[in-house]
Amino acid sequence: MTKTSMTQFVSDTIDESLMNMNTCLICEVLEVDMNLYKADVLPLNDPEGTPILDVPIAFHQTDQFVIQVPYKKGDVVLVVCSQADIDPLLFGGGEAASRSFSANDALVVGGVHYFTKPLQNEHPDDLMISDKTFKNKIRITPDGEVHLESENAIIAKAPTIQLNP
Repeated sequence: MTKTSMTQFVSDTIDESLMNMNTCLICEVLEVDMNLYKADVLPLNDPEGTPILDVPIAFHQTDQFVIQVPYKKGDVVLVVCSQADIDPLLFGGGEAASRSFSANDALVVGGVHYFTKPLQNEHPDDLMISDKTFKNKIRITPDGEVHLESENAIIAKAPTIQLNP
């Protein structure tokens, strides 16, 4: 082997290895199970159209709280692939496989917004939970004001409701 061909061989080997390494992908949701928090997704840049099945949906949660986003078929999401096998964590034990950055260890981590569909957010500095029209929302301002806005009813269920002006 000549020096040039060895350099090319090494370069080609590295390129091929990197092509088989998944870091993050923009995908379309094909099916979703919001009871098990998993989805089947299709990478939008995959020329072969190979779906990734049973991808866990990550969401903001702690021991006491959860913020659930109701993903639907057709949503565009960001999927990341773990550096290591996630099966022992998800299923409670067992030996980890030696794989890295595999589509088998993918997680949906959030939605992706296209620049071609701008949102007209009137409150870009506030914490917001809203529909995309911004007509139904919970908004918290930096100075601590909390706003509840709805085109329909605002329903509060509690044994007692206390309002302090």
